[in-house]
Amino acid sequence: MAGAAGRFAFKLVAAAVAIPVGRVIAKSTAKVWVSVRPESPNVNPKDPDASWADALIWAGLTGVGAAVAQLLTTKGADTVWRAMTGRPSPRPKQGKPIADPIG
Repeated sequence: MAGAAGRFAFKLVAAAVAIPVGRVIAKSTAKVWVSVRPESPNVNPKDPDASWADALIWAGLTGVGAAVAQLLTTKGADTVWRAMTGRPSPRPKQGKPIADPIG
């Protein structure tokens, strides 16, 4: 599959991989939080009563979780695509280059 059709099919494969990965990462993040901060199981950084420490720990934990989820989704979708088609996954469509704001 080449061109737009290949990219669209790859997006479907990536979505099929991303959904279970997202669920696993969300559950893992919650379990890690409870094991690290059992006295504060539900954190909402927007809550005015949330401490800075809890908000920063939660931000770091969810940031790492998001990065891991993105890595697992990208590599997993590529692995599934190669197994299905025997070819490398299609490259994203190249947009227009962004103008240099300084130059």
